[in-house]
This record gives sequence, structure tokens and C-alpha cells, in this order.
Amino acid sequence: MTEVLRESELIRAIQRTLVARGKMPAEEAEPTARMILGYFGLDDTVLDNKLSSDDRDRFYRLEEEGLLTSEEEDATVSRGKTWRIHYWLLRKDRIRDVGRDSPAEATDETEAVYRDIGDSVWNRRSGPKQSPPAP
Repeated sequence: MTEVLRESELIRAIQRTLVARGKMPAEEAEPTARMILGYFGLDDTVLDNKLSSDDRDRFYRLEEEGLLTSEEEDATVSRGKTWRIHYWLLRKDRIRDVGRDSPAEATDETEAVYRDIGDSVWNRRSGPKQSPPAP
């Protein structure tokens, strides 16, 4: 059994994905994390049919960011009918990885790219503008 996911870990992952990409206002990160954990409790899965329509939309947004995933399973019920069961899974490792990456490290990587570009690329010649050739 994997370690229980803490609310702070999920909030941080939501902030660094949905909020950082402008897909969710910052003030919704904490209530969204609480809602998610409210459905999952101590389990790693939750049945889709337990979700409200609005909450399902939030689950799909979290799935797009890789924080949740979904699976389907076919089950045979009475009289040989097949029932498709759709359920959601927490991607705890991904959530923890996103939460672990510090924004400062990402900024340092970006800055490193620009630092590695030589001065000759940054220096532009400022000479007189030339007119395009006549037709």
C-alpha cells in the first residue's frame, strides 16, 4: 500500500499545473484538493458514478494535467448483461513529483538556456536601414 496523499501535496500540484497554466483561479486550488480527497478518502480509486457533473468536470481537468487517470472495466451482471464500470485513480507519484519540483529550479533551467547563448547572438548591428531593391 502506498503512503496516504496529503492535502498540501495535492494543493501544491494543482497550483503548479492548473493554476500556473491559467486553467483555474488560485483561490480554487484548495477547495478542489479537498473535494478530490473527499471522494477518494484513503482509497486510490473512486467510481465515476459517485461524482456530480461539476466535480466530474474538475476530475477531467486534473486528468489532462496527469494528476488523475481513469479506467474502465466490463462486468457481467444478471442475465448476462455487460456493465461498463468507469473509475478514477489518483496518480500519487505524479502528484508528488509535480509538488517536489521547485519553481526556482524551473526558472534556473530557463535562465541557463539564455546564459548559454553567446554574446554575438545578442548583439545586433544598428546600422542605417537599407531600402529594399527596386523591382
